[in-house]
Amino acid sequence: MMSQPEVTYNSFLIDFLIAPKYRVGRHVLLVLFFVFVSFNMPYIICSEYLDKIDNMVLYAGLFLLVAYLTGLYLHMYVLLPKLLLKNKYQLYIGSISLLILLILAISFGVDYWINNYYQQKPGHYSFFYENRIMAVEIIGNFFLFALLIAGTSLTVLLRQWLQFSMRKNELEKVNLKTELERLKDQINPEFLFSMLDEAGEQTVGNPEQASKVLMKLSKLLRYQLYDGNREKVLLISEISFIENFLILAQMRYINLSFALTWEGNVNRKLVPPLLFIPFAICYVKLLTEKTMQMDLQIFFRVEEAGVLFSCICFSPGISLADIENSRELTDVKYRFDLLFAGSYTLTMVGDGPLYKTNLYIKL
Repeated sequence: MMSQPEVTYNSFLIDFLIAPKYRVGRHVLLVLFFVFVSFNMPYIICSEYLDKIDNMVLYAGLFLLVAYLTGLYLHMYVLLPKLLLKNKYQLYIGSISLLILLILAISFGVDYWINNYYQQKPGHYSFFYENRIMAVEIIGNFFLFALLIAGTSLTVLLRQWLQFSMRKNELEKVNLKTELERLKDQINPEFLFSMLDEAGEQTVGNPEQASKVLMKLSKLLRYQLYDGNREKVLLISEISFIENFLILAQMRYINLSFALTWEGNVNRKLVPPLLFIPFAICYVKLLTEKTMQMDLQIFFRVEEAGVLFSCICFSPGISLADIENSRELTDVKYRFDLLFAGSYTLTMVGDGPLYKTNLYIKL
């Protein structure tokens, strides 16, 4: 598998915000900032009667610090990755709004409690100063806390954006390369040439069989030339492509048998083109190199959240290493990593002459 390229940053600031080596430094700086804010707020509230305060102000500042950091890290490690980055926007907006209102309630409560504890009238810097409009205070501080939380979450968002950009750039590079090599790499040219030769030989003796071979070949090439260039195709088209390929292979190799079945609405599910054919090519290439009986059972199941692909091969004489080390599977694993990073599972197991490949993709 190809290695991921290293990322270079244009400035120390971006490096500090994203690089793992500065992780501790970022958190220390963040905590120090909230220490200043949390312990400064009670003293500002008590600014008009500082001569009467005691250690209770420190306890109030510590309480605010715990509340602020709890809300901040709850947003950073729960709400942000579980909701916003999963495109659950409505749930995220509702959750972050409730979190900010809770922090506001704690801040207002500490303000009210300090003034009552010291039995003092709210001063100019108190939320409850007599000339202040409470609705304006609530709305203004709501947006102030929202901006503060958004700013402290910049690291996570920036890192996600850079990782997305990296995957997108890598996928574009791979697509440019495969656009030129798809015809020669997806289906073995030797296989196509052998089928053309066979059609030519049967033109006189068995013209009906020759016509079937040429028709299947034309369908394969048409799919690769046109549908293969699209971003998404219907799953039924992909299944038909695999079936045509295996029918041709069966015409060429009489010791090959296969069954292709599916469940669910394959007429409505969209998938990237030429996604599953490498598995069929892998087995057929092993068949051409070693003469033995081979039986393939290919199954698709469409679910609401994704697609399950299963391929069972019964063929004495091949090993699991032959399958795992094939070029087709190496390339397809890399493509899966670019298209479905963290959203697919691929397992291959062998038990004697029986080999199973299970693939599940979240779509």
